[in-house]
Amino acid sequence: MQKYIKAIESENISKVDKNELKQVLSEKDEHGDTLLHFASRVHNLPAIRLLVDLGADPEAMNEHGRRPIHEAIDSVECLSYLIKTCGVDTNAMKRGDWTPIMIAGKLLVESGALLKRTTRDGRTPLYLAVQEGHLEASKFLTDQYPDAITQATNSGRLAIQAAAALPSTDTAFEITNYLLSHATVPLSTLLSYRDNSGRNIVLDAVVAQNLPLLEYLLFKANANVDDADSLGRRMVHHAAMMGHLKVLKALNQWNTISDWNIVDNWDHWTPLMHAARQGHQQVVDYLINTIHADPTIKDKQQRTAKDIASLWQHTAIAELLS
Repeated sequence: MQKYIKAIESENISKVDKNELKQVLSEKDEHGDTLLHFASRVHNLPAIRLLVDLGADPEAMNEHGRRPIHEAIDSVECLSYLIKTCGVDTNAMKRGDWTPIMIAGKLLVESGALLKRTTRDGRTPLYLAVQEGHLEASKFLTDQYPDAITQATNSGRLAIQAAAALPSTDTAFEITNYLLSHATVPLSTLLSYRDNSGRNIVLDAVVAQNLPLLEYLLFKANANVDDADSLGRRMVHHAAMMGHLKVLKALNQWNTISDWNIVDNWDHWTPLMHAARQGHQQVVDYLINTIHADPTIKDKQQRTAKDIASLWQHTAIAELLS
């Protein structure tokens, strides 16, 4: 195996007999490294291509759990080939705790990369990692520069809000919890923070229908159940507007809503009116028959929920409200 390693390091691998080379593709040295590991480590792209073409396993692991992608982490060309041509796992863990992106991040940080730099719209590296749901990368960047937790985008959004809005319930919960516990400001400051639209982390959790996170924020973190956005719309308004019946049921079960007929500050709409406007018949039915919301309340223009449903041609809902 040594002569092939030397050929790789001296960039003479193309001169080696291909049939002989095929016989040692799966062989490993005392540390579990294959020839492809060595080729990736020295960033010898021609050797990597040749070895893969001959049948080398691009996902081979050594005793430390490192794969060729880990070895090639600081070579864009080699990484591009392994990812785009070989389709290797970009989330492969080294010893169960380091993914390629974390290794790359560590190299960049050690080389002076500034973690407070932002995109044109004000997103930090942490915000971008959170927005994409990259759990381990988010944790790494948080540990390296926790001040990014409170660094807002141009629209006033925090990384913690992006976390709460993630579609994956488990990922959203874990990243949000991690950011909350590593912030350099009091928890109450983060919970009460609003972006430029007046939305906070609790409302983001409601819109994402993340019940575990919402329950944690309300009962463990002690978030204010009466917080509203810049239009005076609270949790119950947003849930009704989005048609999130399971959120409304949870809020009722938790006994967190003191007034189901509360109006917002914009149109003076109740949750029932928002549901009627959007055509969410199941939500309207629940609010009327289970919550016993008041259908006679009128908005700024003296319209009831039935009037609003009729105006937007939601006939079945209008009949339900008759």
